[in-house]
Amino acid sequence: MFGRRSHARFNLHPSSEGVLRVLRDVIVQRIDNNEVIAIGREAAAVGELLTVEIAEADAAPGVSVRVVESRPIILDGAVRHQLRLQRIQI
Repeated sequence: MFGRRSHARFNLHPSSEGVLRVLRDVIVQRIDNNEVIAIGREAAAVGELLTVEIAEADAAPGVSVRVVESRPIILDGAVRHQLRLQRIQI
């Protein structure tokens, strides 16, 4: 019978590379020339590179940002995270 425990189920190549893209919904509070303030359910690591995409008809395709600050806040009785993001040029 094929696929039993003694058979290899997958093979990882040592030189494999990839990108993991995790989509998170955030509420954008403010957008300035150099800074974006957003509130989300998950914290972010300072220095992490993200792309913010605004769901509007005339919005830009995406804004590349770096996390400058991530701090917990209470919003409507639930813990959320306020993210201060700095725009970057890639």
